[in-house]
Amino acid sequence: MSTTQDIPGLITQFLATYDAKAMDQKWEELSRRFRKFWNERVLSDDANPISDADCDEIIKILDRNGKGNTKDSLAIAKAMVPQGAWRRMLNEFHINKELGALVNEILVEKDASRKANLIDELYKKNAGQKNNLTGPSGNTVSDFLAAYDPVNNLAMISQNDRRAVIEFLGLPVPFDWESASIGTRIVTTNRIILDGIRVQGLVGSAMTVTRFFYSAPVKALWKGEHTVKRSDKDVSVIVPTAPDEEDEVAQDVDSVRESMQIQGLIAKIGTIMGFRIWLPKADRTRVLKVWDPEPGELLDELPLGYDSTTTKTIEQIDVLWLRKRSIVRAFEVEHTTSVYSGLLRMADLVALQPNINIKLHIVAPVEKRDKVLQEIRRPVFSLLEGRALSEMCTYLSYDQIKEIGELKHLEHLSDKVIDDYEDEAE
Repeated sequence: MSTTQDIPGLITQFLATYDAKAMDQKWEELSRRFRKFWNERVLSDDANPISDADCDEIIKILDRNGKGNTKDSLAIAKAMVPQGAWRRMLNEFHINKELGALVNEILVEKDASRKANLIDELYKKNAGQKNNLTGPSGNTVSDFLAAYDPVNNLAMISQNDRRAVIEFLGLPVPFDWESASIGTRIVTTNRIILDGIRVQGLVGSAMTVTRFFYSAPVKALWKGEHTVKRSDKDVSVIVPTAPDEEDEVAQDVDSVRESMQIQGLIAKIGTIMGFRIWLPKADRTRVLKVWDPEPGELLDELPLGYDSTTTKTIEQIDVLWLRKRSIVRAFEVEHTTSVYSGLLRMADLVALQPNINIKLHIVAPVEKRDKVLQEIRRPVFSLLEGRALSEMCTYLSYDQIKEIGELKHLEHLSDKVIDDYEDEAE
């Protein structure tokens, strides 16, 4: 498994093939064109709409999928915004002076706290408008920031990608991912990544930093891309290392908070029974607010002998109970509406290690019991090589976890007490 110890060598390798100075000059020119368009066309008092042709020249800078771009074109990112939506958005900024002025304030603001507040203000002002400006991932706002100032703003516009990079680097995050505002996330993650990689030795523009993380050997480490060897061929797979952006923002704060309480309670029950605990690095700040482990109870590294792909998958499971070097039970606390994320992670594990012998549990509110048990028996989970997921994975409700936590003499009980509460799909 790769660690941050690999990064200095990766930086040297990257800079040997990437001409940062020449690329920064190209981006300086593209940014100059964007700012000129922004100031002279978008913010102008001219009442006439901006032509499609003029918009398209700027969209090519903003979006790799923009009309006229090729695989060799320089663009901020794949923004997943339709061409027509870009055109309408730029014209809306031009016509709606108040909205255009607010976006301009965001672009020119230097103070991080003030910039975050302005982004939040934009989201409130634009709430309910289906114009692709203020989506849950923050892609469009981040795109504009990078185009306006590629020296200080990452072209890594996906918050999911930023979160994965931060976790890969092992950098502390001074906010809670689920409850923090979109402005805080956009502005703070930008600074965390830039500062974090510069400490490792990559001193350059935000665009250089972005290209480093999206270079093939580096992207493979944080993005979760791995090659699995099968008997007939090698298969490229992706192990997700951060929650789906849409699922993450769709949940209400109370639901997320309750899931953290349950995650902490499962960890506490495990330690009382004598197990050591693993929590995903991304969850620890939140869970440790409700669970205070003794020294040695929470593992910093998993003492496993699996391949890197399997280990990366296991590291993302919500709670693991371990005895010595073996995982005894694995728990996914499922608070998303779809209840798929935990099931998919368990299925990934079984697909990677068909003969693995770990008791798996999906923990969810009681009203989701039937849905969880139904989904476990889907064909895609039932036809896994080795054993069906339903033979290994059971359901536990939040209330059942709480009841287990209140059992007398819990420290003298075996983990087999879980078997008295679980519901099986078959």
